[in-house]
Amino acid sequence: MHITESAALPPRAVNRRFRVVPISNTARTTLLFAASTAIGGAGWSGRPALNCLALLFPFLYLQTRRRLDTVCALLYYAAATWMVIPGAQSFFQTGRNPVLPFLIWIVLVALSAAPWLLFYNRQWVELSAVAALTILALPPLSLVTVAHPLIAAGRWFPGTRWFGMGLPIILIGAYRRFGPYMTIAILISASIVTHARFVRPISDPHIVAVNTAFDGQPGQDDFGSVLEGQEQKIQRIALSHPDTLLIFPESVIPAWNSMYEARWAPTFAQLKQQHTGLLMGTTIPIPNTEANRNVLLSRGFTERLSYVERVPVPLGMWRLGDEHKGFPLMLHFPPAIRVWNRRAGVLMCYEQLIFWPAVQTLARQPDMLLAPSNVYWASGTTIPAIQHVAAQDWADLWAIPLYEASNR
Repeated sequence: MHITESAALPPRAVNRRFRVVPISNTARTTLLFAASTAIGGAGWSGRPALNCLALLFPFLYLQTRRRLDTVCALLYYAAATWMVIPGAQSFFQTGRNPVLPFLIWIVLVALSAAPWLLFYNRQWVELSAVAALTILALPPLSLVTVAHPLIAAGRWFPGTRWFGMGLPIILIGAYRRFGPYMTIAILISASIVTHARFVRPISDPHIVAVNTAFDGQPGQDDFGSVLEGQEQKIQRIALSHPDTLLIFPESVIPAWNSMYEARWAPTFAQLKQQHTGLLMGTTIPIPNTEANRNVLLSRGFTERLSYVERVPVPLGMWRLGDEHKGFPLMLHFPPAIRVWNRRAGVLMCYEQLIFWPAVQTLARQPDMLLAPSNVYWASGTTIPAIQHVAAQDWADLWAIPLYEASNR
């Protein structure tokens, strides 16, 4: 999309460009606002076919001509993340009181849009866009903001890895030299070529992701409780899949301790005999604190280890500034694990939506991507679909199979 200024262009510039209709600054701003809202809302609607639109926002930003135009960034993120409001209402159980969810959404939008507004320079708008994308891709902002446009690179350039992630940055930096028409031509041509060459990897039939429908309220851990029934269901499914690696969702077992280890020991022994590996989401308490780690536990016919979620959901799990409660930030833990002699990259729930953990994981050159999540609280929203789209984007960009296990 290219919107021209109302001011007359120099004669040489006119000769080099297609004939266009001059528009006023007000009309330009209105078009920018409308287009950015549409791109944000459609690109992050959870519909795979529309997700490609998200990558166009930085190129739309290049059409800004005054600081007021940069409000288009606020509208892009507002449209992309508005589903946070009903999601937060359910997650925090605020009932009909929308104040806290609305405040969370406002802060999220403000943090996401801030680099686009603060770094704006009309003379160097390309550098402004690159700076905003870079700042939002790195900690700390990358840990608390979502809807990064470059996540959609996997939709445009599947199988290209770092090239697909870097090409939009190069085109943004060279936009003034190439112009809008050459830039669009390169984007579309590169996308056509990569899609023509790309074949989505076939999933291994011996690796199975299991979806569950636990409601997140298991009750007390007593014999005959709901939790006991959930455990038995997991065990039955696992024992019915010999020679298989099974992946269960995040938090299917609410908490893990020595009592659980002893209670599951007979099941683990049977799984080992029938060559069944088990990966299941649970939490492990951190000694001498009230905090926990959110983990993907590996047992049965696998290495005895666990993946630790590096970036829990801010506020809901990760209490910023308090390492002794909730689920602290765990950035120093490995972003990939070895399972069945393969390198498995893991993105647990919220990590699928944010840039830095995903890049950390993919930089380890994994053979597959595991995406366990617990989204029962987001029932009735598009959040589960958006997570799926983001996880598929990452897997397609690296041309590796995706195994999603969701509790809904």
